[in-house]
Amino acid sequence: MDLYAFCKGLPKIELHAHLTGSLSDKTVLRLLEAKRKDGQVNLPKSAEATIQRGHNRTLEECFKIFGILHCLTDSIEAVKNITKDVIQEFVSDNVKYLELRTTPKSIPGKMSKKDYIDAVLETMLQEMKTSRIIVRLLLSIDRSRGVDDAWDTLQLAKEYISCEMYKFLICGIDVSGNPKSGNLSHYIPVLEEAKKCGLKLTIHLAEIPNEAETLAVLKSGLVDRIGHGTFIHPNSGGSQELLNYVHHNQIPLELCVSSNVKTGTVKSIQDHHLTQWRKDGHPVIICTDDKGVFSTSLSEEFCLCAEAFNLTKNDLSELCISAVEATFLSQDEKHQLRQSVQSELKVLLVKTQSSC
Repeated sequence: MDLYAFCKGLPKIELHAHLTGSLSDKTVLRLLEAKRKDGQVNLPKSAEATIQRGHNRTLEECFKIFGILHCLTDSIEAVKNITKDVIQEFVSDNVKYLELRTTPKSIPGKMSKKDYIDAVLETMLQEMKTSRIIVRLLLSIDRSRGVDDAWDTLQLAKEYISCEMYKFLICGIDVSGNPKSGNLSHYIPVLEEAKKCGLKLTIHLAEIPNEAETLAVLKSGLVDRIGHGTFIHPNSGGSQELLNYVHHNQIPLELCVSSNVKTGTVKSIQDHHLTQWRKDGHPVIICTDDKGVFSTSLSEEFCLCAEAFNLTKNDLSELCISAVEATFLSQDEKHQLRQSVQSELKVLLVKTQSSC
């Protein structure tokens, strides 16, 4: 069994996947064609060529993709379609547990933020009935939209977690957006209120060097997981104080190798901070970020990391098991998921040995 086949067979956990950015090129092209036929989209013909470049897309072209995606997700039906396709793509990649994150979107005359969330949650429920996957939702606070918008998102989250049908589906809040916009310290009161409501918090931290902001957010004691954390470790541009705090509190890091390299926050795969955190025995989770935009999959990310950092098949298996503890599930749910992952890993390892 070759490395990619093994990685594809791993029962994987995905904890950092932005909904819209996770759309595959195939799905985006299909949606774009449908929009063009109906005369509903005003995009240059070069949009298709940009999408089809896949792995060869430049950083500038990756950002163009985000603009294309925004135009394609402008109705309730479109939101349902993309949610369904993204979940099915993760299912086909043998992802057993998926935490999707998305910023509630409103378009005057077409859909409210509540309509948007309803569409995502309804589709999640439908897909879990027919596929062997557990899906949960993180509502995203976009730091570039301001604190008032963050309070609005939190209020929506509070309404849903008090609803019997949906309360188990929303497991937390994500804070993301342009790391150069605003100051995360201003969002701490919102995050404190979220924690009081029982919501878990995953925060994009240190995507760019900003020690003061990162320390302020960490020392609030509110962070359950860190997204990226590129400039925390002193060996990758952070500081010993940041490292000490994160390591002492064992805050898991969601690491997205292709995304970091493609966006230029990390010079090369070999320079990625994953290897430093693993040397320190710190909990890390391999994730995709925006698998569609960066033309990857979770299996490809596992394979990439294995080759770059000399990870064995046992190392990769352990990463799947340890990721369970970092999920925002209850302890009982984690126990059940861990048993399922371990059981599937045993079968995979037997197949691997028999094929040698």
